[in-house]
Amino acid sequence: MRKYFAVLLGVLLILSFAVTAFAEDKTDITIGGKILIRGWYWNNVSGASGSNVLPVDGESAAAYSTNVNLTVDAKVADNIRGLVELETASAGSKNSGLFYWGDKGYGYDSKANADILIRQAWIQYTGAGLGMPAGIKIGHMPISIGEKQFLNNERFGDDAILVWIDPTKELHIAAGTVKLNEGNVFSHTDDLDGYVLLATYALDKDNTIGANWVWAHSDGNCPSSLTDSGDTDDDGNPILVPSASPNIDKLNFHNVGLHANGKVAGITYAAEADFQFGKLEALKDPGDIVFPTSDLKAKGWAVMAKLGYQLDPVNLRAAFAMGSGDDDATDKDCKEFQTLQGPDYGATARLVHYTQIYERTVRTAAAFAALTTKPGGNTTNTGIANTTYYNLGFDVNPMKELSISLDGFLLRATETGAIEDILSEAAGEKVSVSKSLGWELDTKISYKLGKNLTYFIEAGIFKPGNFYEDAFGTEDKTVTQAVHGLSLTF
Repeated sequence: MRKYFAVLLGVLLILSFAVTAFAEDKTDITIGGKILIRGWYWNNVSGASGSNVLPVDGESAAAYSTNVNLTVDAKVADNIRGLVELETASAGSKNSGLFYWGDKGYGYDSKANADILIRQAWIQYTGAGLGMPAGIKIGHMPISIGEKQFLNNERFGDDAILVWIDPTKELHIAAGTVKLNEGNVFSHTDDLDGYVLLATYALDKDNTIGANWVWAHSDGNCPSSLTDSGDTDDDGNPILVPSASPNIDKLNFHNVGLHANGKVAGITYAAEADFQFGKLEALKDPGDIVFPTSDLKAKGWAVMAKLGYQLDPVNLRAAFAMGSGDDDATDKDCKEFQTLQGPDYGATARLVHYTQIYERTVRTAAAFAALTTKPGGNTTNTGIANTTYYNLGFDVNPMKELSISLDGFLLRATETGAIEDILSEAAGEKVSVSKSLGWELDTKISYKLGKNLTYFIEAGIFKPGNFYEDAFGTEDKTVTQAVHGLSLTF
């Protein structure tokens, strides 16, 4: 840790001189950050990270964690800006932003087991040389599109080059390339590249519509590919390991999204529809590769709609979303909605998009997360893949400093046919799986203690449905989860 703090102090020292040196040139440098301290509680869940975290009859668990972010935002001129954000990472993990209290490995009276890594580092330039406002942004940055149902890599970001133009005040057009996976820099067969094209149009000051296209391409790498290692575990099951590239011949996957958001007659809304097509071409001689062994055609889709209405002092909300699932594990169609929401990192790092427990902590209904950046595919952090949810909620501010929200969710698997095929083959007989994922009740409470200082509580109850018992043999145990903490921004 000493070398990281030395580097950090050196950076801050240099920047302090930079503030003085460029004061006459009107350079605006802002140094800020955040300290987030949280206490976590889980009950009746098999873990908080890793694959196949299930609702089980188990002991409760609790932990404390700390996130630290430091940001340097340099506006060198009206049209030139650079930003660097440093964030803690548990034991050097690229998919964590915290350190756990007591997780040191050296006993008490020792420093936190945390490294300082770069969360953002980008340069942005804007101008009007094309006869219209235009810009370029290049570096490592949070990436998302539309209403964030398909691509949402905002937690830790991606390396990207983005360019845009604004032909009119209402129309914004952007294009970009994103490096989703890089192995050996001298080989292209282990890369996964993303190409993005999008446009948004402001109908008026309150309403916006948009369209986007994402193309994920590789000449030899499906990151979720698996190989039989030749060894077995204690139960005699084969041990599968990530496949070295090239593990496929070619991947061309496409997602087209249409979205809208705004406010009409006092009703706020957001909606998105996504359609997927393309093909994964398997190797003609896969060898020991277990997945994929045959070509796959992408045929996933998803829809989402949200409504809100302010009935003082309460804001009423309703939402519906459905991501397609696969009804046949033996054909060459991948009908499950594929998402790029980040790898399968732990619950303490994941963002909440709809539920606090189902999508953040326990295994979801996703069966074929084949285009994720994790060997074998994600089992959590899959968005609405093979998931349908109905949501009712409200927000209220009893006083200026206090905000409260409550949400109820009814959750169902969109399809269970593919999961039934997999289980039936393993069991040697027909297995039926319920579509009932269960229901969840979540609440969020925050109280502003002072300037930039907030105390908050996030808590949820998840009652699993028969899906988990049918698919994984778990008992019908209610999962509870609670998080409370202090957030200070500066």
